[in-house]
Amino acid sequence: MFTFKRKKEKQFHFFTYSMHSAIAIGADTVYIEIKDNYSKRGIRDAASQKERLSWMLNEGERKEFARLHHFLSALSESGRAEYINSLEPDQDRVAKAKVVHYYLRRLPAEGIAAYDYAWATYLSGTRWENGGYISKEEARQFKLQAVRQAQQAYNSWSEFITGYIAGYQFMTAQTSLDYLRQNDWNFSRSFVSKHCFLSKSNWHTDFSNFS
Repeated sequence: MFTFKRKKEKQFHFFTYSMHSAIAIGADTVYIEIKDNYSKRGIRDAASQKERLSWMLNEGERKEFARLHHFLSALSESGRAEYINSLEPDQDRVAKAKVVHYYLRRLPAEGIAAYDYAWATYLSGTRWENGGYISKEEARQFKLQAVRQAQQAYNSWSEFITGYIAGYQFMTAQTSLDYLRQNDWNFSRSFVSKHCFLSKSNWHTDFSNFS
């Protein structure tokens, strides 16, 4: 029993760190200082950290993406082009609409939820690690919920990473296809490198009875 629990704990550790790795692949950059990530999202104490993490898990940035996705899906191809052109000169809105249009039929129903779930696990730092404020058990439960929701939303690491990259593009209004090409090498390396968490983590690991 003890050996099984240790094995499951190791699998959970690899899985959450694999979710974190999407952030590096998506941004094609090293992580910024962790405290900057907290302050950037209005996290300044335990209450605001729990509030932000709950929002990421229950609503998140995917809500805006889904709303626009639903709207564009109802239009014809020419109607979508006309709508996007009508957003000029608001470049941020134009870029976001273009990202949604590009991924219109390239993502599962949950869209960019991977973006929310990856950041939820990454920002679930405790008061003893990574500059967080919540307790170890609270952090664990947030991470566990993010893992379970991610597994329900996507069928593989490939889908999850794609969902994260789409989310990153949406949030940064990044529309260049060169951006995706730049990440091809990092993306492929993540699945073959023996040093990468993704290569050590099975997407279909069952965490339903894990606590």
